[in-house]
Amino acid sequence: MTRTLRRLVLLVGLILLAALLADLARDSASPAAPSPAPTLTPVPASTAVPASPAQTDAPVPPSAPTVTNTPAPDPFGTRVAFTAEDGRELVGYFYSSWMPNAPVVVLMHEFGNNQAAWKESNIIAWMQNYGALDSSGQAYIYAGGRLPNLPKDRSFAVLTFDFRGHGESQPPLSGDLYQNRAGFLMDARAAYALARTLPGVDPSRVIGIGASIGADAVVDACGEICAGAFSVSPGGWLGIHYHDAAEAVLARGYPVRCMYAAKDDPSPSTCWSVNPNDLYRIYEYPGVKHGMTFFVPRKMEAGFGENLLDFLLAASR
Repeated sequence: MTRTLRRLVLLVGLILLAALLADLARDSASPAAPSPAPTLTPVPASTAVPASPAQTDAPVPPSAPTVTNTPAPDPFGTRVAFTAEDGRELVGYFYSSWMPNAPVVVLMHEFGNNQAAWKESNIIAWMQNYGALDSSGQAYIYAGGRLPNLPKDRSFAVLTFDFRGHGESQPPLSGDLYQNRAGFLMDARAAYALARTLPGVDPSRVIGIGASIGADAVVDACGEICAGAFSVSPGGWLGIHYHDAAEAVLARGYPVRCMYAAKDDPSPSTCWSVNPNDLYRIYEYPGVKHGMTFFVPRKMEAGFGENLLDFLLAASR
């Protein structure tokens, strides 16, 4: 090989080497290809675990408070329709207790009034005693402070109803009180019988509280059903002597209370027709107040609430 040819081969080799070195330099300067993106499998919401503060900058919400559901009273009650023994249709409202197997109080209104008056007096909410479920221990004031708080372990179911010809128990009456007294007595018996069948009540602890004709009805219709009766302004209105009806309840060992205003004849002599004893107590107040008026909050007599409470505890023992 001539010297010129050798120089040519050397020159070509140097050119090829330079090109190779340039390619290597470009490869080393290029960024690496990105890695394939990871496959993400969604976690069901029920099993997802939130990131800890070390894993994310997002604020962590506080834990939700524990909510304990407690029963609440139905302020409107449950409407119940029932029938007296002569077929007359009657309407009442049932207000449940938060206690299982609770005593049930049947409220019987006066002539010319209706069951709505019991709601206005606040006596229903008082006897249900749902305030006892408030763990804060706050005091509950009923009827302008005239009704004392029930013990926290006591609650009563309540049944109200309209006597025939009153409120929702229509049609209207034909005749006066005395012409309808046999029917009113049947209504009271039907209400007592219904109370024993209502959900969540103790059928052996049916208690009556009544005003005027209701004051007589709670003892007259008691029979073998009621476990006590509180009469406000009785007068033998239903044709049965109060003495006889009250004595029959007392003979079974159940309490009876009788209350009247001093000038409201014939209530004083009616109450005093039975001799007071451990089971039978009489409460007198001044004036001419009658029947449902005693339950109006602003007119409620001092001590009336305590007397009601004493009776309810005795009748529900």
